Amino acid sequence: MKLVNLKRLKFVVPSFFTLCAMLAAFYSVLQSASGSFHAAAYGVIIAMIFDGLDGRSARLTNTCTPFGASFDSITDMMAYGVAPSIMLYCWGLFSLGKFGYIVCFIFCACAGLRLARFNVMLAQVDKRYFQGLSSTIAGGFLVSFILLCVQNQWHNSEIILLGSVITTISALLMVSNIKFYSFKEINISSKFNLFMVVASVILLSFLIHLFRASAIFAVIALYIVYSINFHFISCFFNRR
Repeated sequence: MKLVNLKRLKFVVPSFFTLCAMLAAFYSVLQSASGSFHAAAYGVIIAMIFDGLDGRSARLTNTCTPFGASFDSITDMMAYGVAPSIMLYCWGLFSLGKFGYIVCFIFCACAGLRLARFNVMLAQVDKRYFQGLSSTIAGGFLVSFILLCVQNQWHNSEIILLGSVITTISALLMVSNIKFYSFKEINISSKFNLFMVVASVILLSFLIHLFRASAIFAVIALYIVYSINFHFISCFFNRR
């Protein structure tokens, strides 16, 4: 009987992490509605951590199921589509009237389309790359922007307009065909690769501690700019 319970428990663990991610996303929405954008941003960051744990725990315990994949997609939509959109609108885009409402909805809709395309093309795409900007990174980009503005007390019409531009660009990149490196094929069994991963994590942690949201926003922005440039340069040389 105990063995049966342990076998069942293996399937519960990944879904538990997914549920925790959903709870963090829901918390973020509530904090955005109450105007606590600092807490709302960290709610999405916590959701990202749990989102990473659910997939890894499922692969580690060999408990990947269609139910878990569907549950994870619903949570991703809430954490990286709904929560950042509501956060942006409550933070400042409401002041743009219907335009702000439409911009936030476009981001939310593109996140849903991005996740649906990922699920449909899961077995067809090169796992080394994302086709279109990952909804996780897009949501993190917007959240880091808001966190940066809150920490530095930037809140005027120019910053809000910049936020709408960043939101629109991020939304369009999610449904684009631009390839973004996924980091899924890094072989950490190699000592050198493991050293590089650990060194990168330590360096990033140090930068975040030193520069806070500025470091997160800058790293994601550089990743996006590099990926776009690499994609168009590759297309140019391939045509030649």
